[in-house]
Amino acid sequence: MADDGTYNAHTVIRVLQVLTLIPAWALMAAIIDWYNNKVKTPGGVMALFIITLIASVWAFCILLAVLRARNTALWITFWDLVAMGALIAAVATTANIANYECTAAPTTSETVYITPEGQRISRQNIAILNDEDDEELWNHPDYCNLLKAAWGLAIANIIMFFVTAILAGVIWKQNKDLQRAVVVEE
Repeated sequence: MADDGTYNAHTVIRVLQVLTLIPAWALMAAIIDWYNNKVKTPGGVMALFIITLIASVWAFCILLAVLRARNTALWITFWDLVAMGALIAAVATTANIANYECTAAPTTSETVYITPEGQRISRQNIAILNDEDDEELWNHPDYCNLLKAAWGLAIANIIMFFVTAILAGVIWKQNKDLQRAVVVEE
């Protein structure tokens, strides 16, 4: 059997993947539910939801399979890289959320009263709430923050899928070297 340290590291990181992917797609499901009640869900949000859901199923299945099989490490490496690429694509489609401020502050309008001579008498601030923009996700700080959290978890999982792909490659190499070992008897 290959080095137990590599197997243990692979298992620990795979458990972390499962523990971070489940909240990521759960957050996305809450956002999609909000969108379904209001407006059409954007494609980037749907892509991130679907890919995090598929990646969590993949990570969980491999967590179970790697404990049983020694010879599948090369396939695990390949599909981990595919999952990493899919997550990169999903994060890229929703990359604009990094620039949004998740606040619902009303805009203000200022009314200034001026005398006929051009002198200011008084100012009055009037709060204006934009009803036509009420359907936007960015005007609801809770949902905006949920989307940013899911986005951050997806970025963390990109890194973890890369690490597990490397570890699976190391496991494959170690198993290959063990299978090549030839015992010569005299």
